[in-house]
Amino acid sequence: METVLSQRIDRLVANGWEPVTTTETTASLVGRRPFAWWLFLIVLFVFPLFGGLLYLVFWFATSKATVFLHVENGAVVVAGDEWLIALQEAQREAYVEKQRQIKEKGFLRVMWPQLVVSLLLLGLWVYLLKTYL
Repeated sequence: METVLSQRIDRLVANGWEPVTTTETTASLVGRRPFAWWLFLIVLFVFPLFGGLLYLVFWFATSKATVFLHVENGAVVVAGDEWLIALQEAQREAYVEKQRQIKEKGFLRVMWPQLVVSLLLLGLWVYLLKTYL
C-alpha cells in the first residue's frame, strides 16, 4: 500500500471511520453521519416516547456514510462524503483544545455550562412527561 494512502487511512480511522476494502492504490471506508440532536428533541416533543424510538431507527437506517480513496499522481483523491471528513477534521481541533483546557483547568471548571444545560433539559423533560402523561 502506498504511504500517502496509508497515512490518510490512519487519520480517518482515528476519526471513527472503518476500512471496508483496501488495495495498493484504493480504499473504501464507512462511518456514520452525525446524530441530529435538535431534530431528535423536536420529534420527541411532538411524539413523546414513540417518536424518539422512531427517529433512532430512522437515523440508524440512513446514517451510513462511505468514502472512497485512490492515489492519483502521488496524491490521495477523496470521493464520497467529503463534507463529513471536513466536518470531523474541523471538530477534531476543537475537541483537542477542549481536552487541553480540561487537563489544565479541571473538568468542572470547563464543562459546567454543558452540565447545567443538560440538567435543565432533563428536568424539563421530566416535568413535561409528568404533566402530559
